[in-house]
Amino acid sequence: MNGLSMGRLKYLFEAARLGSMRAAADFLDVAPSVVSRQIAELEKVTCTPVMETNRRGAKPTEAGRLLIEHYRNHLAQEESLASRLNALAGLSIGTVSIGAVQGFADDLMRHVLQPFHAQHPGIAIHLQLGSINDILGWLEQDEVHLGLIYGPGFHSHQGRLKEVRSHPQPLCVVVCAQHPLAEATLLQVGTLFEHPFALAHAGFGTRKIVEQIEAAEHRRLKLAMESDHLICLTGFARCGMGATLLPAFAVYDDLQRGTLKAIPVAHPLLTEVQAQLVARRGRALPAAAQRLQRHIVQHMEAFNALSASG
Repeated sequence: MNGLSMGRLKYLFEAARLGSMRAAADFLDVAPSVVSRQIAELEKVTCTPVMETNRRGAKPTEAGRLLIEHYRNHLAQEESLASRLNALAGLSIGTVSIGAVQGFADDLMRHVLQPFHAQHPGIAIHLQLGSINDILGWLEQDEVHLGLIYGPGFHSHQGRLKEVRSHPQPLCVVVCAQHPLAEATLLQVGTLFEHPFALAHAGFGTRKIVEQIEAAEHRRLKLAMESDHLICLTGFARCGMGATLLPAFAVYDDLQRGTLKAIPVAHPLLTEVQAQLVARRGRALPAAAQRLQRHIVQHMEAFNALSASG
């Protein structure tokens, strides 16, 4: 196995990531024959194919996936080692990458990133917002250190991901203080069909929950607006156009000011929802990411007492 150098594995990794040997060659600024030759050498060493090619491009075999996982773990260990050496030298530097669904952004910024930056000004934060599938994919590809997702109980992707922390956070009906539902403390699901709603686009986790409820009730909500931006959903509710469906932590500041109300609904699909902090199983996180993880668990409203507010 002496031929399994990290330099050689890099060619396999990039070919798998980009979907073809030619794309990997362009990215690495080498001739395509160099990539082919290095992958061929890997197949000699392992005595088994590591890439499958067809008209659509190239993808790793099971052996190739094992080698790619080994390469990713090596990169993570190098990152962790550099972080620990920096810590021994008294250097508080580095970059932490986070993937999050939009609803976490304000909570994360206000209760975690602001105080974390004040304590560790040399650590840069790379924050990417996306869907649940985006974030799980980024975690599996080691593009982010930590993921913040929201939905039903977490299910790992073939055991590659782990739940670091979770906390129940019901999906609530969010309305302005003057809305007819604003004084309610608990709603029945049938009430939802009587009012106009702004909802996330199809494909978002909260919209999937709505679609399941609509299928079970054989009715559709009165859809007045669709958007893939949280600011539009909250704006719709804030100006009195109707209601939206969000967890309470996503509108924390409005709840504190009394401009919005978050009312739970008596339905298991809406109550059995969780805020979840996720990482890749087996990845050695650098010291900066470990520190930020502790801050998230300790200080984010999503992982603490807040669940709904009238």
